[in-house]
Parts: sequence; C-alpha cells; structure tokens
Amino acid sequence: MKLAIAGKGGAGKTSISGTLARLMARRGRRVLAIDNDLNPNLSLTLGIPAARITGLPTFPAEIVRRNQDGVYELAMSLEEICDTCSVPAPDGVSLLVAAEPREAATGCMGSMHMAVRGVIAAAPGGDDDVCIVDLEASTEHLLVATAEHADAMYAVAEPYGTSLESGRRVAVLARDLGLPRVGLIANKVRGERDVATVAAYAERHGIELVGAVPHDECFHHAERALRAPLDHAPDAPAMRAIDDLAARLVAGGRLRV
Repeated sequence: MKLAIAGKGGAGKTSISGTLARLMARRGRRVLAIDNDLNPNLSLTLGIPAARITGLPTFPAEIVRRNQDGVYELAMSLEEICDTCSVPAPDGVSLLVAAEPREAATGCMGSMHMAVRGVIAAAPGGDDDVCIVDLEASTEHLLVATAEHADAMYAVAEPYGTSLESGRRVAVLARDLGLPRVGLIANKVRGERDVATVAAYAERHGIELVGAVPHDECFHHAERALRAPLDHAPDAPAMRAIDDLAARLVAGGRLRV
C-alpha cells in the first residue's frame, strides 16, 4: 500500500501522516515514511526526539541520474537508500527525509522530487507493506508527478472555504495524474455540522471523504512539548479517529465516514 498525503499548509497533513504511519505499524505493517517537504517536520510527529531532528540524513545528490532517454531514474537501490539515509522511528517505522535546504540560493530541488518518485515506485506494494509520503504543501509535487506511483492520494482539509478549495485542486490534479484513488481527510472538525459541510463539498465535487479527525488541542500541546501527538496524548479523540482510519486502511475496506 502506497499512500500520499497532501494538503494546504497548516491543515495538519504532517501530524496525520506521522500518526497514521505509527498506527499502521502497530497493526503489523512494515512502514516506510517519506518526508517530501522542504521544511521537514515528519520526524517529530513520528516520535523521533527533538534533539535529533536537525541534521538528519537526507538523500545524496547522486541518488538520481538521467538515463539515455533523458529521464530521471534512481541510481541506487531502495536497500542502498535505506541503508544510507533511513532513520528508525518508534513502532518500527523507517523514515526517509528527502531534503532539508541548509543554504540559500542553491537552486531548485527538482531532483528531490524525482528521487521520491523513484523511491515510491521501488517501495514494496504488498499487503504487509506501507509506504506513506508526507508531500509538500504546494501542488508542485503534482506538476512533477512525485507521487504518480502511489495507490492513493488523500488531501487533508479543514472545514472552511480556502482549505477545502485547496483539497479540491489536489484532487483534480491527482486524478489527472491517474492515481487509482483520490480523497479528502477532514481535519479539525468541530462536530457533525463541520463533518456535514465537508461531506457536502466532497459530494458536490465527486471526491471521496475518507475520514474525519476532530479539532483537538492535543496537537498544539504536543508541539509545544516537542513530542509526537501519539506519545503526548495517546487516548485523545483525534488519535482515536486516526486509529480508526488506520484500521480501515489496513483492512482494505472502502473508507467512509
């Protein structure tokens, strides 16, 4: 199973990605988590100590090359990449951080997207394996087809106009990319009225609503404490909602709120 999580900045995609990765690992899946954001923060939401999040290994420049047709491809095997760059996280999750720019004016990061695309393609796709990618907040990843080898892309959206519209744009481009499954995860919902708002929006635009996570101060408290939400408040309502989403994903059933 290869999942790509997208969404507007601040919608909560990284918190959901990290929590979902660990909860799927607790259900016996081998989980590879990839941070595709140039401002990487997935490590903290996975539970890697804050003291370690600066200076984590990132993809080397030589990870991709152009083949004779001018197409980018991986120059290293997935095993070599994981041996070189992966960081162990709680519950047996393995983390890959694609890039963390440390100097200004160093040029575009197109090779990072090509590397992540290659890693997703190379990741095992069996029922016991999960590759979950925390995408960057912009839609550039869709323009360069970073997640074209994913099985599904879910856009995290808050229950208001601009966030929902960002989710719709992600869905449109993901469908254009040919992804088999596209949907919305409603986040920060404050009751049934918010869920109904997102559900109506999703239905109007023909987008599947795959889950709803309640507004929960546990995320803010965890961030202030520099801890993973799942470690800081394991029984919080938001954690239970994400756990329910994880359960339905690994069960392979159709996801409905």
